[in-house]
Amino acid sequence: MEAQHREDLALAERLAAGDEAAATELFRRLSGEMFGYARKMVADPVLAEDVLQEAMLGMLKSIGKYDGRVSLRAWGYGILRHKVVDAQRKRGREPIVSGADPEADDYRGDGHWKDGVTLEPWNEKAEVVDVVRKCMDALPHNQREALFLRALDGMPAKEVAVVLEMSYANLRQVLHRARQAVRRCADQALGPQATEEWS
Repeated sequence: MEAQHREDLALAERLAAGDEAAATELFRRLSGEMFGYARKMVADPVLAEDVLQEAMLGMLKSIGKYDGRVSLRAWGYGILRHKVVDAQRKRGREPIVSGADPEADDYRGDGHWKDGVTLEPWNEKAEVVDVVRKCMDALPHNQREALFLRALDGMPAKEVAVVLEMSYANLRQVLHRARQAVRRCADQALGPQATEEWS
């Protein structure tokens, strides 16, 4: 068993024993990236926060069932995914992904530019990123979700397959179709030469 899974099992045991420091560690370790995932799957940041809270609570309530076969991260994403689906079902519509500001990462928390970042009247890279995000938004839900987890969030493919409850072979097909669709969409919007420079 690799070190990460041993660490995950140790943390799960502490959580099951009611260790508050372990709960804080779990939240610190996973909440940021899981919120990012929730935010990509639902447009409303308040709803994304609610979904995250429900998922973290769900993890704490069912931690006794965690057996270490997958990482604690993948297990948590599986719970979060179900909470996102529940929220979408309650709203009665297809998942909505927000059109985030492509330069949002260039700002500090107080709304000012980060050190070393200057305002550019036209940021070509940001424009390409914005087009790619819009192309991802247009994907079918399962393709968008798989591409986000694998390509943008960096989750190992086998863990993505577990989270999405599909076979590894099926995931590879879904990812291939998603990448092709995004590439075609971006090429149509920007021209093949522009997307080639940033791929």
